[in-house]
Amino acid sequence: MDRARPKKAPKESHRVATSGDIEVSTYLEIAKEIAGELPAPPKKAVSEAKREAIIVIDFGSQYSLLIARRVRECQVYCELVPHDTPWEKIAQLNPKGFILSGGPASVYDRQAPLAPAYIYES
Repeated sequence: MDRARPKKAPKESHRVATSGDIEVSTYLEIAKEIAGELPAPPKKAVSEAKREAIIVIDFGSQYSLLIARRVRECQVYCELVPHDTPWEKIAQLNPKGFILSGGPASVYDRQAPLAPAYIYES
């Protein structure tokens, strides 16, 4: 005879509601705390005045977000901006370098967007 088993109440979920890599990192920190390891002390914040950035200039590429994420994974501050962003907005970020992320337009097309002059001047 097959008896129906009584349903058990669902266990409380300890899921952390964050995204992707941050979620995995959070679970790892929780596991280390449970194991008795102390978390690493937080890194000293860099003031806005001293921060240097890598600027990813997006010309319509489908990989721009991936490029920016990979740069950030290397612990480098990175901003993703459209190709027509004026220098006034870029200068505030104290750029250390630029990554040009191409788009679907051929560089030989007459209507192809050009890299801003400030890239070559800075």
